[in-house]
Formats: sequence, structure tokens, C-alpha cells
Amino acid sequence: MAEGNTADDIGYDPFDLEVMSNPFPYYRLLRERQPVYYTPQYDTYWLSRFADIEDMLQNRGNALVSTESSIPMPEVLRQHHRGKPAWASLDPLSPMTLLHSPYYEDIRRAHAQPFTPKGVAELEEFARETTRALLDEHLPRGEFDLFLDYGGRLSALLTCRLFDIDPGEAGDILETVNATTAYDPERGGIDNSQLFARMKRFMLPSIARRRAAGADGSAPLFDGLIQLRLRDSGRALTDDEISDELTCAFIANTETPGKVAAQGLLELSRRPQQLAEIREDLPANVTTATEEMLRLCAPAQWFMRTVHEDCEIAGVQMQAGQRVAGLICCANRDEREFDDAEEFIWNRRLRKQLAFGMGRNHCLGLHIARLQIRVLVEEFLRRVDDYSFDLERAVLRPSYFHYAYSSLPVRVSQQGIP
Repeated sequence: MAEGNTADDIGYDPFDLEVMSNPFPYYRLLRERQPVYYTPQYDTYWLSRFADIEDMLQNRGNALVSTESSIPMPEVLRQHHRGKPAWASLDPLSPMTLLHSPYYEDIRRAHAQPFTPKGVAELEEFARETTRALLDEHLPRGEFDLFLDYGGRLSALLTCRLFDIDPGEAGDILETVNATTAYDPERGGIDNSQLFARMKRFMLPSIARRRAAGADGSAPLFDGLIQLRLRDSGRALTDDEISDELTCAFIANTETPGKVAAQGLLELSRRPQQLAEIREDLPANVTTATEEMLRLCAPAQWFMRTVHEDCEIAGVQMQAGQRVAGLICCANRDEREFDDAEEFIWNRRLRKQLAFGMGRNHCLGLHIARLQIRVLVEEFLRRVDDYSFDLERAVLRPSYFHYAYSSLPVRVSQQGIP
């Protein structure tokens, strides 16, 4: 057994169905007993404590890169490297999340503008108008799905706006993205073999239109990538490559904010006193509560890096070719970093948390995610006086990297005045 484990092995395996169904007891044991846990079958170290993951996520040049994906399938991890692994392909260009420096930074900068604070601020009016329209549609029914009909729907419509897609496709987009977290019992993880192909059919027509229109910079999500010329080769990206570079943003924006908002409203329904305190000043207090929702309710469980240069992390020497993963959901519950770490406290003073990662690979969509969560929660609480959930009908399906309700029916017994 490699350094980092003890004889009292807790048997953690992120691809095990029992772990996927309820990872939190394992997380507590990992933080307490085996903070650097080695799985020989995957040649991977799993970090569970906040400080260790913070160390891992700091910029290390190209020592740690997600060349095998940040959430690889178990079949990938069972293939062990002999020494330093190869870089991800530059021709054709691999998706941004797999690339090493400086190519990763080039791609990121080329489409970052819509996700800056200024770019996101321009979306707030659209987000609020859309959210209010969704409440107008669903509140009279007395019961609806807080993710599928409300939070996820807003995110899908924002994705349509960002990616210049007919809003009539929002339902199909949400269903397609939601399916990416489905557990594949035969392969042990998510069947993502057709993931990029599924997303391309939504994006390729928009990319082609921008290219034909001249990509003058007025649609920066696409135009920066169309205008980009790769260093070394000087070649332009194809439409297929541009679609691949945007798939991460496409999925994350559609899936994550609505699930955090839904789970956050569920947590508040279990704590009437906290809910009453938030209602005293919705705009200010929901902004504060959003951070606690992200800490405890963000669905991503972990992200992995492949070791490209021998290095030491959390006191363990790791060799090129091995892998190291940060259990960010676990670390956001680390008692060493947070008082009453597993308790939801809406006005907790948070210095930092790991829902968006950290360092050069921090999530590009952090500002747009915060906007959506804040608007969804604030507008819901402004219109709804009392609500409850039908958890017997809710869907919380197993996933090796994702833990969140994909369906959460809510009953609204009283409605406020719009």
C-alpha cells in the first residue's frame, strides 16, 4: 500500500455505487483518518482536506495538468503510465480543460469576456425578467419542479442567449446536459463517449453563422476563438475545435446554478429561523447566503490532475504519470477550515471555498453562476411565502463526480404579491 494509507483502510472508491449514493460518511473518515488516500487500481491519490487541495490547485506550471480529463472514467485510470505522460493533442486541438500552458491560457482568454463581472452584469436584467416569467407560469399550478421547470430552465435559456441558440431548444439542451450525469453501471461512471458530439449539434450552427458574419468581436464568446491563431503553427481553429473548447462552459452554465439554488432553498426550508432572517432584507441577505449554498450545495465532487513532473503534495512524493484528485466537496466540509463545517449557516463568514476551484484553473463561470443562484433564490422568496418539497418523488441519482438533485418537486402553499 502506498504512502498515505493505513492498515485501517476505509475502502473508498469514487466509482463504487455505494459511495456514489452517499459519499459523505466516507468523506468524514477520509478527512479524519486518511487525508491522502491512495487507490492502487487507479494509481491515484485522493486529497480530502482543504489545505492540501488548496496546495494542489495553486499554479505549478505544468507539473499538474488534466491531460486525461479532470473527471476521467475508471477505464482510463486503470491504464497506468510508465513515466511522464504525453501532452494532450494540439492538432486537432484538445478541449481546453486538457491543455497545458501556455495553450490553456490562450484558449481561456479568447472566450473569457462574457464571463467577466462586466459581461455578467449585462445579463442580470434578462435573468430577472426570465425568472419572473417562469414564476408567473408555474406558481399558479401550486406544484412544479424547482430544477427542471425553474432553475435549470433559467440556466438553459441563458445558455441559449450566450450561444445564440433558438430559446425553443432550451428544453432539449437541459435534458441533454442533465443526461451527462447519468450513471453507466457497465462502465462504472458516466458514458461520456458521445458527450462532445451531443453538445456540438447545438453550438455548430451558431459558430458557422459568426464565421460567415465576419466575427468582428461583437459576439466575443465565439469571435475570440474564430480570430485566434495557435502559437507555433499559426493555424486557425475549425468549427469543431471551437465547439470542443466551449463544451465545458456550455454544460457548466446549464447544469450547476439551478441545482445549487434548488438545494439551497431545500436547506433553508429545513431551517425556518434562517429563512426568516434572510427574508428581512432579500437582496443583501441572499447575496450572502449564495456563498454558503455554493460551499455546501455545489454538485461537483472532485477534479483530477495528471502528474507530469515529480512533486510533493500534502507531504507525499508523487511521480510523473500518477494522478492526484482534490475532493472539493469533501474539503468544503473540512472542520479544520470551517466551524460547524457540515451545518448550513446562511451568514457564515467565508474567507474562501472551493466550489469554483482555485488558481489558474478556477471556474471561468463563477460570476454567472453567482448571478443565477442569487436571482433564482431572491425572486422565489419574494413571490413565495411558504413551500415544501416532495422528496419521495425527487431524483438524486448516483454519479461519480456529481451529487445533486436532477429533479426536485416543490409545493407552494402560499404566494406573495409580485
